[in-house]
Amino acid sequence: MHKIKLTKNNWKEVISKAIEVLNDGLGVIYPTETCYGIAVDATNQEALNNLLKYKTFRGSKPISVAVSNISMAEKYVDINEMAENLYENYLPGPITVISKSKGVLNPPVVSKEGGIGIRIPDYKFDFDRIKEFGKPITATSATSSYRPHPHSIEQLEKELPKISQKLVGLSITAGKLNK
Repeated sequence: MHKIKLTKNNWKEVISKAIEVLNDGLGVIYPTETCYGIAVDATNQEALNNLLKYKTFRGSKPISVAVSNISMAEKYVDINEMAENLYENYLPGPITVISKSKGVLNPPVVSKEGGIGIRIPDYKFDFDRIKEFGKPITATSATSSYRPHPHSIEQLEKELPKISQKLVGLSITAGKLNK
């Protein structure tokens, strides 16, 4: 796993490296507005399967996706009037809007009921990376299922099984994140 410290001076380089890793079907651990997350290409079934191995156990709990804007979301979900109101008034931000899948994406990002949880991040690095990538990424914490959300890379590395670490191509650190 390659590690990079995110700074104001290497923003574009880190985004390029993250996109390269996402295109290779591997996971990217990254800072969000709440905790460290792990992203894979939400349109790549092999990457999604590897994410399930990484998380170790989720049962049938779906994984949300992050998009850069409502236009990107509309490619994957039907947006009704209530969802549109949420997008306009509460996003970007740390909330997930559940909408009916258009059948483009597959489990584990689509629930058994046919819904997809969509997020638009309010963390500039995250937003810029998704916009540059041009496709949705997964939006889930970087920890194994049912563990506390990681607020530092050190905390995550202590708790993460070695088998999960092998499924990550890049770890981006931005120090300790606010809880």
